[in-house]
Amino acid sequence: IYNVSNAQVIVKKDPEIETMLKEVNADTLKANMYKLVSFGTRNTLSTQGSSSRGIGAARSWILNRFKEYAKLSDGRLSAFIDTVTYLPDGRRVDRPIILGNVVATLKGTDPNDHRIFIMSGHMDNMRTNVMDSVGDAPGADDDGSGTVAVMECARVMSKHKFPATIIFTTVAGEEQGLIGAY
Repeated sequence: IYNVSNAQVIVKKDPEIETMLKEVNADTLKANMYKLVSFGTRNTLSTQGSSSRGIGAARSWILNRFKEYAKLSDGRLSAFIDTVTYLPDGRRVDRPIILGNVVATLKGTDPNDHRIFIMSGHMDNMRTNVMDSVGDAPGADDDGSGTVAVMECARVMSKHKFPATIIFTTVAGEEQGLIGAY
């Protein structure tokens, strides 16, 4: 015989999580997605010298958004572009490139808490041919949605305090074989 009264589960909701969920803004997510798509292509091999097109423009814009969020963090959020020169590999990279991941770190409040949590999405995208660094590839689903979700988490969470450190990162090179995450 099964006693249903023993099966009841009482869920105690964390009020801070409830607050953060209410701060997630669909309009911000949508605006960030449209901006990300506006760069035409975010192929890892695309231009890095333009302010309006390619992976370089996209990562600069993401960095600037993270820096805006940092202003509301009481000095706990910092952001930078982590770069490395990646040489041709004969498969998915045909020339030397500057591989850059945008990283925002939200410092934990407890100096004895050494945990680090990482949220990531890949900012790069591709057309059918991974080597096509010129043709438009909006990449809203792969993985613009992941990128703007990471950005929105950074925006919301930067206004809150956590004992552990949280790193928000948008990586490049996923379409070239996960080289940015590596």
